Amino acid sequence: MKKIFSSALYIAVAICMIGCAKTTTQGPNEAYKRYFDAWMEINHPGLQPQGLGYYVIDEKPGTGTEVEDDGFVLVDYKITDLEGNISSYSDAETAKKLGEYSETDYYGPKFWTTAKTTLPAGLSSALIGQKVGTSRTIIIPSWLMSYKSYGSEDDYLDPPLKKDEEYDASSFSNTIYEFKVMDYTEDILQWQIDSIGRFFANESVKIDGKPANEVFSGMTAKDSVSTGFYYKQLSAPADTAAFSKDTTIYINYIGKLLNGLVFDTTIERVAKDNGLYSAAKTYEPVRINWGEKYSEITMSSSKTSIIGGFGLTLWQMRPMEKGVGVFYSNYGYNYSGSGSTIPGYAPLIFEIEIVAKPEE
Repeated sequence: MKKIFSSALYIAVAICMIGCAKTTTQGPNEAYKRYFDAWMEINHPGLQPQGLGYYVIDEKPGTGTEVEDDGFVLVDYKITDLEGNISSYSDAETAKKLGEYSETDYYGPKFWTTAKTTLPAGLSSALIGQKVGTSRTIIIPSWLMSYKSYGSEDDYLDPPLKKDEEYDASSFSNTIYEFKVMDYTEDILQWQIDSIGRFFANESVKIDGKPANEVFSGMTAKDSVSTGFYYKQLSAPADTAAFSKDTTIYINYIGKLLNGLVFDTTIERVAKDNGLYSAAKTYEPVRINWGEKYSEITMSSSKTSIIGGFGLTLWQMRPMEKGVGVFYSNYGYNYSGSGSTIPGYAPLIFEIEIVAKPEE
């Protein structure tokens, strides 16, 4: 964790909180507001609140599409407390400075939904109405870090609680957000389909050792097998007959994001080349158990379930075929993503080759 304010300043703020705070607020946030006002008086004297009650300490306006409620905004961000302790971030440089960088993690902008109660109230107030390209550094007092939707700052300071409803003011913290609005869409699925269309023209990401624009030459976002799902054969099958139910086959695969980041593979060489290698893992073809439909296909002897796009890619394939499936997040990990490698709403790529059963 990095600190940008000295412990001496922290003590000074605490003393000022007790001795020189002028605002008296009734309700569960009274003490928190006195502390925050004292801190602001020392660090940003004279700065006036905006919107619902957040403070802007740096800003560069954008000129693109305006962010609205009930949409999806793509942001680069860093989140800290008043002492400068970093709690979350999206960029690789911050990860390197903190000694947390991993070449297998995803770094880059992520989607936030702007529907009511999906973001802290103060952040929502500071974000909605901004335009793509906007950069802002804002301070949000703790009472506006609530996900509740009230009409005014006073309601957050002294919430209108229902009978027997409790309010734990200590669960929120004063927070500094540094963010840049990279993109905005009202239709996250169409945004992903458009991204896949752009990926088909990409020259830098490799598929089966060749540039994506060469592999997918002539393909566009309209050339889907099913909405949001695309398949391209890389090498012809040995047989055109479809697999029957309860068939067991073996495959090698490589999983990637559209930017080329490899997040999973059964191939040792690929794992080593992309920083994924683990001596504790056995790199060999994995067993696939066929079903009556693609959603019933499972993996390994334990019959582990697989994501829909992986199963749908296999469903297109025939004995000893090699192919690649590309699909939007409804067939993958949807809004939640997976761990630190797959962000929410991320389209995925799977290169799959059906191979002979490994020798025992």
